[in-house]
Amino acid sequence: MSMWIKRVAFLALAISLTATAAVAQNAPAVVKERQETMKGLWPNFYRGFSQAAKGESADVAATPAKTQEAVATLQKVATLFPAGSGREATPDTRAKPEIWTQRSAFDAALTKLVSETQKLGDVAKTGNIEAVKAQFAAVSEACGGCHGGPAKSGGTFRFEAQ
Repeated sequence: MSMWIKRVAFLALAISLTATAAVAQNAPAVVKERQETMKGLWPNFYRGFSQAAKGESADVAATPAKTQEAVATLQKVATLFPAGSGREATPDTRAKPEIWTQRSAFDAALTKLVSETQKLGDVAKTGNIEAVKAQFAAVSEACGGCHGGPAKSGGTFRFEAQ
């Protein structure tokens, strides 16, 4: 092996170890931000969408703008699951190892939730409450793609609440 190849290999290993150490050191902060962001999705967005779909709220007109806020939050969520931020670094996280071992499935589930949420905003623009109700059902199903339902339910990518 040439001297340059050895140096490049050593440098790549050093960068990898430094990045891993940085994530591990930052993992508790990332997990806390992830948990706070995820906990805020229902009260800040999806509760209102549910109420609008059920006709319990006149917020159907506000739904398109709120869906854009929800989508921006979900896009942030996608960045809050870096390698090394699972239970090995922060034991109190409810994120299952499958997030990292089945990353493409996790990313697909999150992408589906983003897409269905965007569609909800589009449908809400029509003012058709039946269409909003149907689209909210699709959003709810997409939410279940990761965690199946209420907090105690656990799911594919989330441990059951203690």
